[in-house]
Amino acid sequence: MLFTEAWARSFGISVEATAPEVEGYTKPYARSAEEIAVRTVILQGVVAVASDVDAEPIADWFRAQGIWPQVAPEEKAFLQDRAPTEAQCNKLAWHWEAQWALLWCVGKVEALGLPTQTCDTRRLCDEIMPPLGSDIADFLTSSKLRSPGTLLAEDDRTYDLWCRALACRRKGQALPDDLHWNVLYERRYAFEWLDGMQDWDVVTCDA
Repeated sequence: MLFTEAWARSFGISVEATAPEVEGYTKPYARSAEEIAVRTVILQGVVAVASDVDAEPIADWFRAQGIWPQVAPEEKAFLQDRAPTEAQCNKLAWHWEAQWALLWCVGKVEALGLPTQTCDTRRLCDEIMPPLGSDIADFLTSSKLRSPGTLLAEDDRTYDLWCRALACRRKGQALPDDLHWNVLYERRYAFEWLDGMQDWDVVTCDA
């Protein structure tokens, strides 16, 4: 049986809970702490609707909190669709893993670790995120961006794992038994967006 930890070690990829900081790296990322925190709130609402919560109150909440302009076009269309497909709901529901990665970026999650298990959705909903429909001001102001060197280290680790996993798939080689593909993909999605080159709806996870 092949495990992700041994597989990552074989490529020289960090297996620590948090990848060691890239020392001396000070270039800031394109997204601010507030922008990232707003994106996590939007994801919270969209994922809730994808999980069968009524869409109209979520859209009204976004408007009341002044973040409707930051909702991506695909998300707006989804929230206004009276009969979204199962495939749409499934795709958007998985974004809770991207949300978890972004919450780590602003200090709301202690560590990401290797992508071998799904995030703690109970903690995400009950302890970290503001309740649906509530005021988000305190959550936004308490979100603090990690240092550029720390962000880059986790960004690089996720990218390395993603590239190695894609290469294995292309060559027909076995992936580690405990590697969670959707978790890895959503983390890569989050970091690609964090880099600031792509809008949320058009992120591509190429390698």
